[in-house]
Amino acid sequence: MKTNGKMASSGSPCIRQECRGTWADYVAKWIASYKAKGLPVWAVSVQNEPTVNAAWEACVLSPQEEADFLGEHLGPTLRKQHPEVLIFVYDDSKHLLPQYVDAILGHPKAADFVHGAAFHWYTGDLFENVAAVHEKFPNLTLLPSEATYERRMWDPHMTEAYADWRFGEGYAHDIIGDLNAGAAGWIDWNMLLEVSGGPNHVGNVCDAAVVADVAAQLLHRHPQYYFVGHFSKYISPGSRRLGVVVRREGNATTGSNNAALVTSSYGTCTGANGLEATSFRRPDRQIVAVVLNCGDNAIKFKLRLGDTAVETHVPAHAIQTYLFPP
Repeated sequence: MKTNGKMASSGSPCIRQECRGTWADYVAKWIASYKAKGLPVWAVSVQNEPTVNAAWEACVLSPQEEADFLGEHLGPTLRKQHPEVLIFVYDDSKHLLPQYVDAILGHPKAADFVHGAAFHWYTGDLFENVAAVHEKFPNLTLLPSEATYERRMWDPHMTEAYADWRFGEGYAHDIIGDLNAGAAGWIDWNMLLEVSGGPNHVGNVCDAAVVADVAAQLLHRHPQYYFVGHFSKYISPGSRRLGVVVRREGNATTGSNNAALVTSSYGTCTGANGLEATSFRRPDRQIVAVVLNCGDNAIKFKLRLGDTAVETHVPAHAIQTYLFPP
């Protein structure tokens, strides 16, 4: 079905014109097969990383090509066969998120099938791109759909996935930045990997929050596991984000997230980011605030909610969660 005749990599255009309907039918059959096994599919994206001609299974789509395929083929097919399945567009790094969303939501047919836009973290923070899309399309669900530490981000002396505190900090930094920019959640790429960083058929090995030593029959929890828990455990489904302002000494207002002051490579966070914070009101009316400090020194701060405030501090390289009663 692809112009290059291969599973891996991509030609341009990727999908042969006469095969686009067939590809949409294949996706629908894939969903049906999972349903038959008792595994309902909640949502799909049109294509993983449509801007990347990767060494693995890939299909490059321009914004117009993705919009045309969704509007003419995938959207109508899924609405007819699986109307409950939501469709996310883009599903690539944040650098081109606004361009793809603009093109697809401006398409006369594709826009009708779009529930949200998914994105990855590999081109850096770019929280401003997420915020711009959220401001322009406030009803669009924005979902960070992939983040991991590829081997190129590991300590160069390490040959297997390993526990690194930086990786937990980097996850929390990206989660806070994305949530404050309008994201509705955050998804890690890998739930569980082997100590080798795989399995992976092209050598693109990664780290994960949980790593299995199959030979020893042991599971290792890496720092990402605990950092993610500050969000997944306390910010329950249905929570509503609150406005958060971090003010530094001297009355300098840094907006909803001090991280906006510094643009970082993906998964990195330093003391230059200062105090970072996000806050939500949960369905049980409790207020939760998560604060992060990636610096080498503790940060004293006052946490204020309406007329109530508490003086506290966050240690160096630490994350904290505060929970206020209704």
